[in-house]
Amino acid sequence: MNKIVYQLLLSILCMLPASLFSQDVHFSHIHASPTILNPAMTGLFNGQVRFIGNSRGQWNGLTKGYRTFAGSVDMRMFEFNREDIIAGGLNIISDKAGDLDFTTTAVLGSVSVLKTLGSHYFAFGLQSGMISNRVDFSKIVAFDTEPGNAPDKIRYVDINTGLAWFYNFDRYSNIYLGVSASHLNRPDVSFYKDDELSESLVAYRKYVFHGGADVEVNRKNTVMPSFIFMDQGPHREITIGSYWKYKTSMNSNRNSTSASALYFGGWLRWYAEKNYLGTDAIVAAVRMDFKNTFLSLTYDINISSLTKASRGAGGPEFSVIHILDSWGNKRPTKIRCPNF
Repeated sequence: MNKIVYQLLLSILCMLPASLFSQDVHFSHIHASPTILNPAMTGLFNGQVRFIGNSRGQWNGLTKGYRTFAGSVDMRMFEFNREDIIAGGLNIISDKAGDLDFTTTAVLGSVSVLKTLGSHYFAFGLQSGMISNRVDFSKIVAFDTEPGNAPDKIRYVDINTGLAWFYNFDRYSNIYLGVSASHLNRPDVSFYKDDELSESLVAYRKYVFHGGADVEVNRKNTVMPSFIFMDQGPHREITIGSYWKYKTSMNSNRNSTSASALYFGGWLRWYAEKNYLGTDAIVAAVRMDFKNTFLSLTYDINISSLTKASRGAGGPEFSVIHILDSWGNKRPTKIRCPNF
């Protein structure tokens, strides 16, 4: 197999939907991966320290599919007048996709600043770290499996940023919006380097616009609509839906994370390629809050043109979030963040 064919093969690996699923991890449960979605969400929660774990698998019935694991921790490091915050966090991500075990490992640190302006809250976040990609050439089925001088692993620095805004329009309801941009430095993600090939394969910048609301219907019931729009190169994705939250127990502070609740939700996801728009999946979700621990189970029901091959099977996703109310001698702030 000549050099040009290998370049084409590796380009396909990086530029097909794997550009969304392998290079950029993709969680359907957007409420349980806030710091991956937008660096500005670092520290935006009701408490002092937040731990998050996510696990996802998909397309296991079609070749080897992919498996994604992510863990993060973020905390409020400095507070001013109990209304302005500087927060920091760390994300560790591992993803493996396809028959060639295309593996992505990322370690990303983030920092955010939250500024209070009257009843409005604005956050700015920066995120950067190291990403590595690995591919197993020995699993290529071809007449010539010699990869030449192509390495099986590459590393590169990645830089992301984001903005967020939220507004509490009464004591128990709020609205939020956010926008983020990833791969600001356009890292070179090509495995094959050759002076004869003048163009590098660089990562597409990814832009995300997302938002939602937490609207209390009555003392026990809350509606939590949300949406997300992603744009990366030729790929676009839109997800719209809502949670319905039922509080099973409450304490004197109805916004406290120590209250217990059950959630049931559903979202519809579309994809938009060049001159082509279609439905992708229905996302069904359940969640349980018990004191400061939130457990979520999400499942994608495939309704795209691949339904015959996938038989409607999508991907299960499990998430756990745990929040510490206090850390050291720090007191709770006056800020009431949205319940993502």
